[in-house]
Amino acid sequence: MRLVAFLVVLLGFAVTALAWSKEDYEIFDLVSALEAAEGKGIDFYKHVGVEPSASTSEINKAYRKKSLELHPDKNPGVKNIQERFARLGVIAQILRSSEGRERYNFFYKNGVPKWRGTGYYYSRYRPTLSHTLVFLVVLTSAFHYLVLNLNYRKHNRRIDYFQNAARSSAGILGVTSSQNGEKVTVPVQGRRRKVRVPMVEGSDQGGTLELVVVGNDVFIPHSDGTLEPISGLAHPPSITQTWFVSLFLSLYFKGFDRLPPSIQESIPEFLQSKQPAQSDLILDEEEEQDEAESALDTPTPTNRAARRLQGKKSRSVTSTPKDSPATTELESGDEDSKGEKKKKLTVGKAGAARRRKMGLKR
Repeated sequence: MRLVAFLVVLLGFAVTALAWSKEDYEIFDLVSALEAAEGKGIDFYKHVGVEPSASTSEINKAYRKKSLELHPDKNPGVKNIQERFARLGVIAQILRSSEGRERYNFFYKNGVPKWRGTGYYYSRYRPTLSHTLVFLVVLTSAFHYLVLNLNYRKHNRRIDYFQNAARSSAGILGVTSSQNGEKVTVPVQGRRRKVRVPMVEGSDQGGTLELVVVGNDVFIPHSDGTLEPISGLAHPPSITQTWFVSLFLSLYFKGFDRLPPSIQESIPEFLQSKQPAQSDLILDEEEEQDEAESALDTPTPTNRAARRLQGKKSRSVTSTPKDSPATTELESGDEDSKGEKKKKLTVGKAGAARRRKMGLKR
């Protein structure tokens, strides 16, 4: 409804602007120039010195008297006297003409319009290249900000859908009493569930999204085990996100990083380039110790596989014949260095268990 009203008003302005003629534009210029030179609020009749109901003969008589006052020969050295004298002649000519006077009386009673059409302003105030570029930058940046705002609202609606669907799948959304039957959020403490939510509302053909519900909060799980709140994915728009400001800031920070350190330190702190803080997962010392102890007490599948491989290698070494060169070199080397025989490694489950214990102690 607002869009329709805006279009109607815009169409009205366009029709009004197209209705102005060349003579109307001349009157607009004279009104602006007369107020700038003689004072605010002065009109054609006051400037000539007659009443709005004056006849043509009265206008001619008043014009001759006023022209003698503003004649350049009678006012030597007066600034802009020639322009004022020429303007008086044009005004008197409009008032003496029946058609021109009728057109001026329309604007005299209703007022001169502030918006006179783009053609009028362009013909009188031709913009330079710099003005055109500034106008285009402002216009495109405003349009970009509008698009960012629309995307932000769209993302918020999507996030609300995923949150409600995830809570509903986790059993957090309940139904109130029979008074209104609306869904409300029931707080659940210490509850964590993984749920899958359709990407498209009401359809599973578009795929699903895995989410984690902890209490009433909804998170997105990552491959490294961290959880990211889904509510923080939508960032509100700002002026710094528009294309021109973001391009300017990126070029500024690149140039700042290339400056010598002495010059960087002399620049105020708010103008210095700030590196984004890295979000690392920091654990307490107690949590690190608990995780280390649990890793030792509960071997991972990779540790088990390595120990099985180590057991196989040890069994293959111990099962070699005694007469083999490897065995004789090992035994001879031990006897020469220590002078005593080493105990043979026991092959079997008991030996493998002892080796695992020794590996954990190390």
